[in-house]
Amino acid sequence: MILNSNLAIQTNFDYICTVHIGFFIIQQMKNDKTRQLLMERISHLEATITHLSERLHHLNQTSEKDLEQRLAITINNIPLAILNTDRHGYITAANPAFLKVFDLQSTDVINKQNIKFFQPFQNTELQKKIIELIDDRVQFDIELPFPTSKKDTFFRCRGISISSTISDALSFIIIIGDVSKRKLTEHELIKALEKAEESDKLKTAFLASMSHEIRTPMNHIIGFTEFLKDPDLPVNEREEYSQIVYDSGHVLLRLVDDIIDIAKIESGQMQVNPSVFSLNELLANVYRSFNEMRGKKDKEHITFSLIVPDKNMNVFIKTDAVRLQQILSNLLDNAFKFTESGFIEMGYTIENQQAHMFVKDSGNGISPDMHTLIFKRFRQLDYSSTKKYGGTGLGLSIVKGLLDLLEGEIRLESIPGKGSLFSFSIPGIIIQTDKIHKKPETVSDKKTDWSQFTFLVVEDERTNYNLLMIMLRPFKANLIWAKDGQEAINLMEANKDIIDLVLMDIRLPRINGYDATIAIKKINPGIPVIAQTAYAMEIEIQKAMEVGCDDYVTKPIERILLLDSIERHLPKKK
Repeated sequence: MILNSNLAIQTNFDYICTVHIGFFIIQQMKNDKTRQLLMERISHLEATITHLSERLHHLNQTSEKDLEQRLAITINNIPLAILNTDRHGYITAANPAFLKVFDLQSTDVINKQNIKFFQPFQNTELQKKIIELIDDRVQFDIELPFPTSKKDTFFRCRGISISSTISDALSFIIIIGDVSKRKLTEHELIKALEKAEESDKLKTAFLASMSHEIRTPMNHIIGFTEFLKDPDLPVNEREEYSQIVYDSGHVLLRLVDDIIDIAKIESGQMQVNPSVFSLNELLANVYRSFNEMRGKKDKEHITFSLIVPDKNMNVFIKTDAVRLQQILSNLLDNAFKFTESGFIEMGYTIENQQAHMFVKDSGNGISPDMHTLIFKRFRQLDYSSTKKYGGTGLGLSIVKGLLDLLEGEIRLESIPGKGSLFSFSIPGIIIQTDKIHKKPETVSDKKTDWSQFTFLVVEDERTNYNLLMIMLRPFKANLIWAKDGQEAINLMEANKDIIDLVLMDIRLPRINGYDATIAIKKINPGIPVIAQTAYAMEIEIQKAMEVGCDDYVTKPIERILLLDSIERHLPKKK
């Protein structure tokens, strides 16, 4: 129990006054014996009072020390950094947490004036608060950045004053807590919120541009198809309008492919199928396609060049040819879109048995702060560029995603107003030969007669069946039409000796294409089945192959690819 020292002193004084008054009264007494007896009792009482006073003082000192020890143990085990100072601001104690935070020894701190101690950290706000605490006892509670020897840290600092109840001692305590993790979390939450808001804006802009990109070719298709119904339409106009409808359809297909590809890349479902192929031939095909496109895009005035090390030297590379062609096409799309005049170059060089490919243009160029952003989804140089040049902002993000899959890396060199250079390398096996091999003929290059063959076409949509019938008409193949999987199985059982090949749609009523293929293969294990699928995901194509399909073509069907697939799988003689 701790007693107030002022109360103890006052009580002692009262007793002493009483004793002295007693002495005065005794001295006035006439009876010596009585006076002697009272004197002895008063002396005894005085001794008792002195003893109690000393005992009380001892108890107060012991209690204060005990309290100080308990407080010291508690403070030393608290994870918060705590600094204690006297009434003049000189540091009297610092707990282990404080020394650890600032990477100091006790001798570096004790007897140092705290205002001077904090000066090297150059935090004027904290210094101001400490002065107010010492001079005016104004307590504070603030959060501020604080550089330490290990890292920049964010602290919450509290300053309080403490007055002793036993003595007139005055001290100050500064409590410092590391709130860096909380501040980091708050910062990350703010960034996440800003990113989400930016993402919403980008998606809104993307949807707006997507609507425009879809409606524009759809307007061409619907509008010019209406004109094509006119029987009196001149032949030259009919051909022109038919070409517009065809081109608009391919624009729509490219748009859908981009959306599917970015979804496949982000979901990890995009697969790589490496093969050995002629690099010169692939680049020549890409060049031919874009060279023809120049006239349709009013870009004839732009010089378009294909640059290869040696046109007479064929170079073979092992990678995914389809994805490489897609990368080059997206880069060229970008180059033609943003180049109003000047030149566009595509080509490659060979260094250390590796092909280094590039697409270079003299177009608008890209500012350095956009070099990273343009490879993100939905990004274009700005929203106004979407209105002026069109596009969805997916092309370059697809390029980066595909190159990541091929273990390559895209590089960009660009100066605003002076054009851009996109370059990349793909690890692969380079094989050089001295001769350019002649490309083998495709079915469309030669006259083929399939009149001796019968195909089972499994297709639930009449329009799709009519399209296949028109595609195959020049080759005189005999067709049997099944409208669903069950009918296909029944027709195969009834005609297994005459059916030579099956064109199998996957999404069918009653029995789907997968199950129908399994049943047909049980009836005739050797019959070739070519899947026709609108599914662009590799997992669906893989499933078709697993159930027994020998090949596949994706919708919308490219006539040349379909014919070449049929030619490969038909028996050579019947």
